[in-house]
Amino acid sequence: MTLTRRLLLLALIAILPAIVIWTYTEVSLRRAREAEVHDLALRQARLAASELERIFDGVRSLLVAVAEVPSVQAFETERCVAYLAGLQARVPHLLSISALDLEGRVRCRQAPPPQDLRFSDRSYFKEAITAGRFVIGEYTDGRVAKQPVLPLAIPLRDGADRIIGVVAAALDLRWLGEQLSSRSLPEGGSLTVADRNGTIIAREPLPERFVGTPVPEAFRHLVTAAAPGAIEVVSQDGTKRVLGYIPVEHPPNGFYVSAGLSTREAYGAINDAAKRGFMLIAAAFVLALSLAWLAGRAFVTRPFDTVTSGIRAWRGGQYGARIPLPGLSGEMGVLAGAVNELMDDVAQRQTALQESEERARLALEAGQMGTWWLDPVRRTGGWSARAALLLGLPPDRTAASLAEWRQLVDPRDLDETERRLARALAGENPYDAEYRVPQPDGSERWINARGQVFFDEMRQPIHMVGILQDITARKAAEQQQRLLLDELNHRVKNTLATVQSIAAQTLRTTAEPARFREAFESRLLALSKTHDLLTRNAWRDADLRAIVDQELAPYRRDGDQRVAAQGPPIRVPARIAINLGLVVHELVTNAAKYGALSTPPGKVDISWRVEPGTPAPNLRITWREMHGPLVKPPAHRGFGSRLIERSIAGELSGRVQLEFLPGGLAADLTFPIDAAALEESPPDGLAIAV
Repeated sequence: MTLTRRLLLLALIAILPAIVIWTYTEVSLRRAREAEVHDLALRQARLAASELERIFDGVRSLLVAVAEVPSVQAFETERCVAYLAGLQARVPHLLSISALDLEGRVRCRQAPPPQDLRFSDRSYFKEAITAGRFVIGEYTDGRVAKQPVLPLAIPLRDGADRIIGVVAAALDLRWLGEQLSSRSLPEGGSLTVADRNGTIIAREPLPERFVGTPVPEAFRHLVTAAAPGAIEVVSQDGTKRVLGYIPVEHPPNGFYVSAGLSTREAYGAINDAAKRGFMLIAAAFVLALSLAWLAGRAFVTRPFDTVTSGIRAWRGGQYGARIPLPGLSGEMGVLAGAVNELMDDVAQRQTALQESEERARLALEAGQMGTWWLDPVRRTGGWSARAALLLGLPPDRTAASLAEWRQLVDPRDLDETERRLARALAGENPYDAEYRVPQPDGSERWINARGQVFFDEMRQPIHMVGILQDITARKAAEQQQRLLLDELNHRVKNTLATVQSIAAQTLRTTAEPARFREAFESRLLALSKTHDLLTRNAWRDADLRAIVDQELAPYRRDGDQRVAAQGPPIRVPARIAINLGLVVHELVTNAAKYGALSTPPGKVDISWRVEPGTPAPNLRITWREMHGPLVKPPAHRGFGSRLIERSIAGELSGRVQLEFLPGGLAADLTFPIDAAALEESPPDGLAIAV
């Protein structure tokens, strides 16, 4: 891979974190917006249901009053008609108000009733008499009004409380639709009301198209669903919406209500922001690659070509050739100068080479390294006395065959070592191998073997010499280094992930920079304190009481018993300690700002205990605030509540219960803990005031 391509790759790697952060942010914002829109759609449906229930309650009250009129109870047609005519004029949305006898015959209405007009076949009439209560009917084509109506009825009783008939009213569905549509719908929104049979009685928009038609089969399951909810659907009019719905079995009982919010309007702003962010990321990506390519051409490729041209000329026999230095700066200038110096010193290196060979021999003896040799044709060879000791042999055993050498090498390394030897004998590369050699005392020693092959005119190997070096200590150091690097990498990743989450959540819930800085720094300090506790014990575990004490330390006073902590000694693993440190910090900070620690008479009690559980015991932490200012449940969940729930329920697979009592916050935190972390508990009742 060329240097220019490597620069392009580095530019790509440099911009990759920005792409990952942008993607994570977009996904988080979209999920939050989806939850918000679903909740808003369900609230819209509940408001519409509440309005519908208010209308039905008004009609019921009116029918109850009509049923108490003596002329209605006595079916006195002349007086009853006059009364109902005047009443209906004041409530024009009731197209008809009628008094029916037990045979369903109209005995009285706002106009003289037609001859033998009966409604005994209507389900609402039968249900009102049978159930003896107020009844809301179903979508009906009115026999008298000649338009769609919704019948409502109550039983008519005489002075002895006997049912003698039914008082019924026909609610104008057009008026009902206008009443519901008068509530301002958002752009692209919808509102649907259907009776218990799934027939639509009110619809916005396009009421003339849908009123009187059944709810489509694709949505029928929502009419009879077990509970209200919100889903994303494509509505009957072809608009994609988030639909909040209330089934027929929920108030107002007997009716299905749904309110829809257009996804295009609801997600428009976040979609536009995502497009802008994508364009910025793409522009930054193209710009970074372009600049990397230009920089590579200007500062790497051209100077490199100049250096290599000078070296090629020297290798071609132009021993007076040198690399021109003007225009070369930085590392390339240093490289060109070094190559020029190398060319000047070639003649002197011949003498220095002989001296170097002598020094190498002395170094082998001083470093206790051994030498070896091999005849590839006869497959025989030997090694020096020092090499024999390294291989676990007596120092006087210096001659051996290739087969004897194979018996000394650990079988796990033999195949790879022989492959390297075969490549060296084939002239592919110098011999360099590392293998283990079992020792007489049962231990094993790592050997690094290097060698040089000499060939004849036909490129056939005729001789091979090399050195053996004991690298056991180096291998042990490398293994320890890998373990330390893996552990460091793991801890750094966990810490960075925690800090990133704290920053993102704090920024989301804090608008002012000053408040963000204060909140963010306090949470980082809490995290740092927990890290200090873990560092003292090599990051194995931390004492739970120490975690609690360090967070409550700022509120310790001489003789002051406002804050108390109680519980057995427990050492918790590093993962649990970090989460508990943040949780206790959030509880203490909230108490100091808004709770019991913000007033002189306020008190705080924190305790913990171990409870049996399957497959592991549970650690239960209880936080109680008393005598503080009046506490009310918050209108929305803040970052502190979300952090507590995510730390306990998400990270530790536990349970969180928060109660906002008048005297202060009460928190109950429970999560499983390894039984090995538990120490012997102190006597019952031990408490430490902090």
